Amino acid sequence: MLTPLAYTTPVNLPNEVREQFRRYGQTGGRRRAATMSPEARRAVARRAAFARWNRHRFGSASFEAIGLPGGRIVDSGLSDLADGRTTADSLAVSLAAPRLRREGVAVSAILDDPEHRLYRLLCETEGELAHVRYNAVLRQLVSFADACPLVRLDREHHAP
Repeated sequence: MLTPLAYTTPVNLPNEVREQFRRYGQTGGRRRAATMSPEARRAVARRAAFARWNRHRFGSASFEAIGLPGGRIVDSGLSDLADGRTTADSLAVSLAAPRLRREGVAVSAILDDPEHRLYRLLCETEGELAHVRYNAVLRQLVSFADACPLVRLDREHHAP
């Protein structure tokens, strides 16, 4: 899967043009923030903070882009938690939050009783395959957590 950076080429622009683009971006951001609810502004700020932390710690704002197993689940779950949504991915990240935090993933708020709620949600959506799907999600999260130390940028200081 190609990431946006994989097919863009850097452009050497004069500093005056770069500064003008920066000012346009700031103006647009302020306009967008003025039309958003306080909850939506907080969700955007939380997602941005997670992205900054992950980029600093792992070199990318997206775990899926790094190629970690279960990275899509963690990316989606963190985004859903930041937005305050209860989804299978947000419940899975809530369930794995203690281990993810130990591995350096920024997980702030988690949902209550994620284990039972995730299984009930999968029963509703997957029917007879709920148990298989539940175990698959848990295995992906364990694989993700096991792989985190291998890609973490400060791994020399946190060797297992």
